[in-house]
Amino acid sequence: MKIHELMEVIENKYPAAESWVFGDSIEMYDKLSALVAEGTKTATSCSYHAYKQVDEDIEIGNEYIVLNGKNLPVCVVRVTAVHLTQFSAMTTELAWKEGEGDRSLHRWRMEHKCFFEREGTFSPDMEVVVIEFEVIEVL
Repeated sequence: MKIHELMEVIENKYPAAESWVFGDSIEMYDKLSALVAEGTKTATSCSYHAYKQVDEDIEIGNEYIVLNGKNLPVCVVRVTAVHLTQFSAMTTELAWKEGEGDRSLHRWRMEHKCFFEREGTFSPDMEVVVIEFEVIEVL
């Protein structure tokens, strides 16, 4: 099946689903989409500033087609929870759910500080939106 045919099948099965990528580079898209598909990564976070740039709110029940660095669909996820917290108040539990590195809060803070600095939004008291999800189909 060609990619456009696969996307058509997926879009027919999940008509309300938007496409979603994790990270800010092709390498990150590949790495993080693989962690999602294998069930290791069950949460993601973004700055509140970036969240407000999206045309629609991310709500519980929303479905997303996760894409890799080649813009190919990897899996479909459904949002199960949305949290608003400060960067400095991120919890160990939510950092673990992000599934990256050793899954520690220290690692989360280190990696996401760099990410938010690249985005131009970092501050220790910045608001962070944490989105939890479950994989509903691996493609």
